[in-house]
Amino acid sequence: MRGLARAGKRASEMAFNAGGGAVNWFPGHMAAASRAIRDRLKLADLVLEVRDARIPLSSANEDLQPVLASKRRILALNKKDLANPNIMNRWLHHFESCKQDCISINAHSTSSVSQLLGLVEFKLKEAISKEPTLLVMVVGVPNVGKSALINSIHRIVTSRFPVQDKNKRATVGPLPGVTQDIAGYKISSQPSIYVLDTPGVLVPSIPDMETGLKLALTGAVKDSVVGEERIAKYLLSLLNIRKTPLHWERLVYRREQFNEDAFNSNEKDYRDSPRRRRRPNNSDVLYVQDMVMEVQRTLCSTFMDFADNTEDENELESLIDSQLVALRKVFRIPHKPFDETHGPASKKLLTLFRSGKLGPFILDDLPDNQ
Repeated sequence: MRGLARAGKRASEMAFNAGGGAVNWFPGHMAAASRAIRDRLKLADLVLEVRDARIPLSSANEDLQPVLASKRRILALNKKDLANPNIMNRWLHHFESCKQDCISINAHSTSSVSQLLGLVEFKLKEAISKEPTLLVMVVGVPNVGKSALINSIHRIVTSRFPVQDKNKRATVGPLPGVTQDIAGYKISSQPSIYVLDTPGVLVPSIPDMETGLKLALTGAVKDSVVGEERIAKYLLSLLNIRKTPLHWERLVYRREQFNEDAFNSNEKDYRDSPRRRRRPNNSDVLYVQDMVMEVQRTLCSTFMDFADNTEDENELESLIDSQLVALRKVFRIPHKPFDETHGPASKKLLTLFRSGKLGPFILDDLPDNQ
């Protein structure tokens, strides 16, 4: 794990990753939301701080940490289905050793959210005996899944209390920063418990380049702010430095065997068929899983063919460019003369990574003492 930390830092410092400058995105509504959140935090009986399980540290809003540290708080590491489960267990142990309540969740899973609600009720047990009305506040940076969590809570609560069926749901969108107002939702009666959903808010300035690129890679910052090609190059930097493509080596040989078997089978069909059917092209139809395997195979084969040093910045950039060129063919992106940009291939690669199709990852690294 410590080696991965150093690798991540090198990737963020590469000129072709850092060339766009610091990653900052703080539109006007975030400034207003930050002030409103701070005001309401004073009233909260418990804070649910939602973070992205792939970046348990980088997805923390550092400006709010001093305030949150003084509150009764639960860290909810969302999108655990996209995170490496073995490393996630070590993160949970880390937060436990720091005396911080923490749980990994999938906001779209009823059982997962039910476990979170059980922890919330347990942490509020003492306060429930003293207060008739309790306030739970949900905070986090953009696109960590706060609104999806609120919606799942509503589905659970309305099944318990059908009279609340008319309660409105939180707005969920594919882009960071969709929730732009603070709204309250009643989730329980006797005692009355309200949940406040809040907009995703970043810090006004992200001084650490690595943190900014990780936030962009996981979708907390709009792609247009950083540039899809820059984000994709950062992703490939991490994968190559960590030698992740070698984990997909079996796919290279599986593809070779598949091609040989397909050729033999099609030759037999050609000989046996009275119509002598045209041999089907293996790339005629690519299902999502086929495409994922082809992407992994391509990244692996280009990495294995690379004879230079990935720790050399210029050589690593050369490898990444060759990988993006190869991915154009996988994604069937037409080649345009004199066009050396990799925008379309970058966009498709990021979509596969963010949806977990390339596999589960945790980009942050545990402190050295873990």
